[in-house]
Amino acid sequence: MNTHTSKKNHTRIRSTSVLWRMLFFTFAFVYMELLFHASVYGGIDSGIIHPLLFAAACGLSLSLLCSFWHRVANAVTAYLLWSVFTVYYIAQFVYYKIFRTFLSLVSIGGAQDAMNFRSVLFDALKNNWYFIVLFLLPLICLIVLNRLLFSFGRCSLGKCGHKVIRALTTNVVAAAVMWITAIGLLGISGKEAYSPYALFHGRYVLELSMNKLGVMVTTARDSITMLTKSNSSKTFELAEGSEIPVKTADASSDTDISGSTQNPDAAETSGTENATEEPEDVPIPQIDPEIDFGKLYNSTDDDELKSLSAYFSGVEPTYQDEYTGMFKGYNVVFVTAESLSTYGISEAATPTLYKIYHEGFEFTNFYNPLWYHSTIDGEYTNCLSQYPASSKWSFEASADTYQPYALGNILNAEGYKSYGYHDFDATYYDRTRTHPNMGYMTFKAIGAGLDIPDHVMYSDLECMEAVYEDFINDDHFNMYFMSFSGHLPYNYDMQYICQKNREEAETALAGQDYSDEAVAYVAAQIELDKALEFLMEKLEEAGKLDNTLFIVAPDHYPYGLSDGTYNELAGSDVEDDPFELHRNQFGIWSSSMEKPVTVDKLCSSVDILPTVLNLLGADFDSRLLAGRNIMSDCDSLVIFANQSFITDKVKYNAGTGETTYLMPESQVPEGYVDDMITEVENRLYISDEMINTDYYSFVYGKSE
Repeated sequence: MNTHTSKKNHTRIRSTSVLWRMLFFTFAFVYMELLFHASVYGGIDSGIIHPLLFAAACGLSLSLLCSFWHRVANAVTAYLLWSVFTVYYIAQFVYYKIFRTFLSLVSIGGAQDAMNFRSVLFDALKNNWYFIVLFLLPLICLIVLNRLLFSFGRCSLGKCGHKVIRALTTNVVAAAVMWITAIGLLGISGKEAYSPYALFHGRYVLELSMNKLGVMVTTARDSITMLTKSNSSKTFELAEGSEIPVKTADASSDTDISGSTQNPDAAETSGTENATEEPEDVPIPQIDPEIDFGKLYNSTDDDELKSLSAYFSGVEPTYQDEYTGMFKGYNVVFVTAESLSTYGISEAATPTLYKIYHEGFEFTNFYNPLWYHSTIDGEYTNCLSQYPASSKWSFEASADTYQPYALGNILNAEGYKSYGYHDFDATYYDRTRTHPNMGYMTFKAIGAGLDIPDHVMYSDLECMEAVYEDFINDDHFNMYFMSFSGHLPYNYDMQYICQKNREEAETALAGQDYSDEAVAYVAAQIELDKALEFLMEKLEEAGKLDNTLFIVAPDHYPYGLSDGTYNELAGSDVEDDPFELHRNQFGIWSSSMEKPVTVDKLCSSVDILPTVLNLLGADFDSRLLAGRNIMSDCDSLVIFANQSFITDKVKYNAGTGETTYLMPESQVPEGYVDDMITEVENRLYISDEMINTDYYSFVYGKSE
């Protein structure tokens, strides 16, 4: 009797073990998605339904994976896979807390570099320990339930095998039904652009997918994107004819061509003649007249190259303007400034940066989007005027392509010598490949030629003191500097630069009631200010300051600040506004300018390079760059990583589908928003394909 009862109980445990796994993993995945959304987005709304349905489908699928094998194999499978999922959820959460963007699988290699900042990682773990404990709860529950209540017993066929088969069948059917239901219900939210349906079936957008489809589905889409090296596939048709549109004679007249409050006397201050010439009857397009896209289209059988040529055949170029060539022949100092924000710049604390930002070309309607891979994507956008892709390290990929319009390459062809510097480890994002490819044949970083005795504090000033003699005596030099002192964290315990400049920052900001973190952030940027001040002094001594053009552009907003601190610096609530969070400034300045030029035209980081090339009077084909010369009369478009955008007519939030009209809605053409959604997708796609196909090599016959 006892033996029979024991066998009966054993059979019951074997059959119900399938059911408890189904219930446990279903609820575990649902719990993880709820927790992830609450911790990252600060709450849960009706949009959570799709992530939860996919979470349930994942849970039922996982329960099947640990039901077919021997008891030990089932247990190992369950513990191993759930541990991986747990670590992955935590990694995504912590990565977002540090970088304010999500961890793409292609980013993992770079994330290893980023973890050189162990203090930042440990600080994030310490500040969010309670969420991490909550993420660990399902794993703890799995261990407890397995030891005390349920087993991972083999689902073998025995005397009561029909019960096992029924349980497994239930699991298979439940999983299939849940996947079908989750996919089938995507349409209930509509099928418009960036809806859950469109994100699942169409173009992959990492930020939106995380929110609207959940972590697991996003990871699957991310894996496919990483393997295919592309987010989508598009085909364009060759435009009829190859003529460049001719504008009316007043296109570059005294009207406000840049959407700005321009100083008509500013052009005279450069000492050049180009800026004061009367406009010609026919504006001059900024193109390479040797490029014939129709001929290029017909010269290849490669579908991608044909499609790109077709696309560019329909792009309208920008035209020369009153500022074209204003700084022709000038030396160039181009700085990509780590985490620099206009809100951290003041005449008292950072007088040199203040001068560059407010006494030269002042761009008051500039946006500095944070892209997928943080600093390196921001630098890529500044330097090459292309949009980065989430599916690859775009800058790293560019090292194997021809880049004729990179500032170093284009100025070297005019007799300049180009130099690049970075005062952090050379192996970090490996700029030793990307920057020489842009023409900076002399490139130095820590461990690659930048030999500074007792260099422990990664100071921008210290770096400038060590390298200025490389180029100060050249007739024409082009110097690029990727700063580092403004890097997170912003506190006095873990950031030596903050401590070094603490007293100066506290004195300059006295009476403004800033927190220690806000003051520490300004203290970090003071180091860059000192580096630029030092360089200006040396250029003045060499008699070259008046003939040197300074460009200072941020890579992204300072996401390393704690919640609320950026609002402190801004003096308003910008952190919760997906557009204003990225509002910033960049500066173009020369001491030869007697009066500033205020430019109110909408623009962003991708527009920097063509604007600088225009001011330097360089020859380039504006159709091939993703950005536009800000000083021209072209239409404005600012694109963000989640494919939200701003034009002079609307703001479109891709996350919510909300359109904010910047003019009376009746004045906006019918279908304008849909057309702009398509334009945004096209521009991002084209930038990605420019790298994938090495299109410049094709255009200029540099392919092997």
